[in-house]
Amino acid sequence: MSDLRVVLVDDEALSLSLLRSLVDDESGFNVVAECRNGREAIAALQSDQFDIMLLDIQMPGVTGLEVVEMTQADRLPAVIFATAYDEHACRAFDLHAVDYVLKPFDPKRIRLALERARARLAAEGWVSGKSSPINAIAELSEERLSDVIERPSASEFGRLPIKDGGHTYLLSHDEIEWIDAAGDYMCVHAGGKVYILRSTMKALESKLSSDFVRIHRSTIVNLRRVRAVDTLPKGECLLHLDKEVTVRVSRNYRTAIQHLLS
Repeated sequence: MSDLRVVLVDDEALSLSLLRSLVDDESGFNVVAECRNGREAIAALQSDQFDIMLLDIQMPGVTGLEVVEMTQADRLPAVIFATAYDEHACRAFDLHAVDYVLKPFDPKRIRLALERARARLAAEGWVSGKSSPINAIAELSEERLSDVIERPSASEFGRLPIKDGGHTYLLSHDEIEWIDAAGDYMCVHAGGKVYILRSTMKALESKLSSDFVRIHRSTIVNLRRVRAVDTLPKGECLLHLDKEVTVRVSRNYRTAIQHLLS
């Protein structure tokens, strides 16, 4: 059995070096990439496939939590968060079965987290590492996210209401670039931000215009925001959106964007 591919993400050079040495000490794991910030991590996840990601939460610019929010579900490996001690965060991770390691790093805790990740990857029916982290992120939100999305009234036609505590965002369909599913939550990408809401993919699809199509079992894209298309081997495609964002079209959903290639 080949070694599991590991990517390390941390803005501190010393932490990266220590993580690499700790992972290298464990058999069956191979560090194949290192990223110094969230942007580098997102780019790496878009261009390569990894089994496990050790991801620092507190990074300048794009945080570790935002890396998870902004990455397409099928591109996200099993996630192990690295964090300084925060009791509230650790409770959320424990509640939603998210692996994490505390700083300063303990070799035994690193070993345990890696072994847990290996077991989950080997488990039958394991799909992606996004569902549990997104549930933990929602738990960490200062304002509890709404449990439902209400159907827009006639006066809200063409907008998607997203409740966040006592505040409701009314996102124009034109603003929404793409949507990614993670378990019971949807990550709605609009205007460079990510809005998390609780819904099923089917329920959300019924609230969107015909400009939105499914390109993957867990991804919806606004075709009006597609700027270019790359064809890939095995019938897949890459869609290029604004702000250097790319999302993958799986072979089974290629017919949804076929007219763009004509």
